[in-house]
Amino acid sequence: MRRLRIIPIIVLLLASVTLAQQPAQPDMYLQLTYFKVAPENEEAYRTTLTTVSTKFYQELMNVNPRLMHWSSAMTWYPGPDGPDYNFVGATIYSGPPPEPGANLEDVFRKATGMPQADYQKKLQSLRTVVGSELMVRVTGTAIGNTKVGDFRVATQIKHKPGMAGEHHEYARTQSLPIWQERVATGEVNGWSLWSRVFPWGNQSGYHDLGVVRFKDLAGAVKGPVASKTAAIFAKVHPDKTYAAYINNGLDYSEPVMRQLTRVIAVVERAPR
Repeated sequence: MRRLRIIPIIVLLLASVTLAQQPAQPDMYLQLTYFKVAPENEEAYRTTLTTVSTKFYQELMNVNPRLMHWSSAMTWYPGPDGPDYNFVGATIYSGPPPEPGANLEDVFRKATGMPQADYQKKLQSLRTVVGSELMVRVTGTAIGNTKVGDFRVATQIKHKPGMAGEHHEYARTQSLPIWQERVATGEVNGWSLWSRVFPWGNQSGYHDLGVVRFKDLAGAVKGPVASKTAAIFAKVHPDKTYAAYINNGLDYSEPVMRQLTRVIAVVERAPR
């Protein structure tokens, strides 16, 4: 009997040592770049993205193990005045992104057949960079199943005063299981929440960016079926109350603007 009591203790000790030895996973960083493309250049720019740029990022992913995702998306329904951009480039890195200006001559020549300077000059003739942001991943469903044609609904979110930590913990522990269930049933293709690193502050417009991916425009316009949320919540959180979940969400944050884009080119690693 004594030996039977000792074995579970030894197993628990070994398990705790194993967990302690596992290295911490690096943060995921999202770099967003906003481009303005003139109407007469849109077709040429899209062609460049889907052919030359795609090959470049495929090769870059081969030599840079920290690059997890690259995509370009076009804005839809920008409003009567419209934003200052109509294309959005997104790159995700495991760990902070590399410093700009790196010499990638070999990658450019192998992937595109042209020198780095010529490739960059070609892009500069088609587009103008109008802004950029850096974000860190708070939580989300698996990265690695984005498809050309996916629609992204991105919601800019502001924290209520002093509630940033509560909002992020709420997203990780309560919202994530709901979105995982919606992905599992095919209602959405993915969900993630990103916290803005640069620029940052109350004057920067918003704090977090929530992104939901849909397979088609109809799904993006309709959005997740609200009437299903209570049942999904009861399934994934049988020990919690749905009313408290809704009230906490209202206490922690508020949406300030929602945007719609469509993915036109993508390169990424297998889901993780």
